[in-house]
Amino acid sequence: MKKKKIIDEGINGLGIGVVNTNAKEFKALKRIIAEEAKQQSEDEILENKLLSVRFQMENYLKDDHSPITEVGYFLKEFLRKLEIKNKIFAEYIGFQESNLSALFKGKRKINPDLALKLGKIFRVNPSLWIHIQSKNELLKLKDENEKIYQQYSIDDLLKKAS
Repeated sequence: MKKKKIIDEGINGLGIGVVNTNAKEFKALKRIIAEEAKQQSEDEILENKLLSVRFQMENYLKDDHSPITEVGYFLKEFLRKLEIKNKIFAEYIGFQESNLSALFKGKRKINPDLALKLGKIFRVNPSLWIHIQSKNELLKLKDENEKIYQQYSIDDLLKKAS
C-alpha cells in the first residue's frame, strides 16, 4: 500500500505561515486566550477536549489526500486527552485489553455496536466512526487492486451494452 506524501503549503500556500508569532499583537492575543481558558468550567474544558478530536475525525474524512489514519488512532486520542488508561477503558466497554490494542493498530475493525458505545461515551455521532472505518477499507482496497479497478468505466460499459 502506497502512503501519500503530504506537502505542507502553509497558511498562504507558499509554505510560509503568515502569522508572526513574535509580534506583540500575537503575544497579547495569546495572553487573552490563556486568561479566558483559565475561566472555563470543567464541563467546558471536557467539551473542548472532545471537540478537538471530533474535528480531527471530521477533517480526516473530508481530506482526500491524507495518509490512512486508523480509526483506533482517534480513539487513542480521546483516551489520551481525557487521561484514561487503556485497561480501564477496555474493561468499561467490555473489551479485552489486547482487542483494544488491536483496534489502535488497525488490526481490529469498528463494528456498529462499538460505534454506538464510542458515540455515546465521546459525544460523537456513531456513523463518524463507521465512515472512517469505511474510508480506510476503500483506500486500502483501491491501493491493493488499483489496476483491476482501472478497467471499469461507464464508457466501456456502454460499448459492451450496445
